[in-house]
Amino acid sequence: MIVLDSSVALKWIFADEAGAENAMRIRNDHISGTNEIAVPSLFFYEIANVLATKVKLSPEEALEAFELISAFEFNVHELDSPEYLEAMTLAMKHKISAYDAIYHVLASRLGCRFLTADRKFWEKVKGMGVTELLVAA
Repeated sequence: MIVLDSSVALKWIFADEAGAENAMRIRNDHISGTNEIAVPSLFFYEIANVLATKVKLSPEEALEAFELISAFEFNVHELDSPEYLEAMTLAMKHKISAYDAIYHVLASRLGCRFLTADRKFWEKVKGMGVTELLVAA
């Protein structure tokens, strides 16, 4: 199992970005059942926000992209209050968003790695063990 954030999944839509080939491999491993992808429920909010406000897609293209990503059968997790408190503590300590910290906390709970394509975030938490940076093939 692997936790991944929206920065990795969005490379499935924007295949010309650096790291897209490795992101596609992870997607294909999930589809084949080789490696299950776990995400916090927050993942879908982030995908919707990026597609609606951060990229240049028509409304139709944005909706189609969201439907494509949401159609994958991810292992979706809710966090409990102690986990949110842990994410908040991590966010304050490392000057990262609580959103990013939630992925890290989920990976820690599941005992798996967390993959991100967000280099700035990764630089702040790389010594903490579970977070890995998606790199170009």
